[in-house]
Amino acid sequence: MNNTENIEIILHGRGGMGVVTCAEFIAEAAYLSGNFVDVHAYPSFGAERRGAPVQAYAKLSRTDTIWDRAQIENPNILIIFDESVLTQEIAASLRQGGIFIINSDKDPQYFLERYKFKSALKIVVADISKLAIEKNLTIDGNPVINTPILGLLSKALPDLNLVNLEKVVLKRLGQKIGALNYELIETGHTLAQIL
Repeated sequence: MNNTENIEIILHGRGGMGVVTCAEFIAEAAYLSGNFVDVHAYPSFGAERRGAPVQAYAKLSRTDTIWDRAQIENPNILIIFDESVLTQEIAASLRQGGIFIINSDKDPQYFLERYKFKSALKIVVADISKLAIEKNLTIDGNPVINTPILGLLSKALPDLNLVNLEKVVLKRLGQKIGALNYELIETGHTLAQIL
């Protein structure tokens, strides 16, 4: 994955989980890394309401300007915020050699077997919801997982290092809220199980 010129990421979750904001954080941190010449982040909404399925996209290019904002069909990286949105079709969309990241209390082997991943890929799992609830990072009683899940991504994609993620989170969320969110990014990074 490190040598891939263009990285396409799809994030799947539900309205109110911060999927769109997470895509923006990914793009900004990737740009700060100096390893990408152009980055994009944009949403795709169905019903715009809390709890409805939501997708967001991030495109990262190491060499060229990104001109298109089309939906991504076959991502290099697939990030699942909520297991309830994951289908066999979504899992099968991941490119060979890709990275599959999911917020779950199950282990990576479960997803390998359940979704019959055949190609060599990385599966990264941690129970981010539990972590957010334990640290009282919730909105209206729902765990905020859009920042902690970045810790899982940074474990699998070194271009998104913790230093740049910290800069982005502190800039966007302010010192107090940003520091709590960054602490959860670090914890997510530590908790990530990789297969």
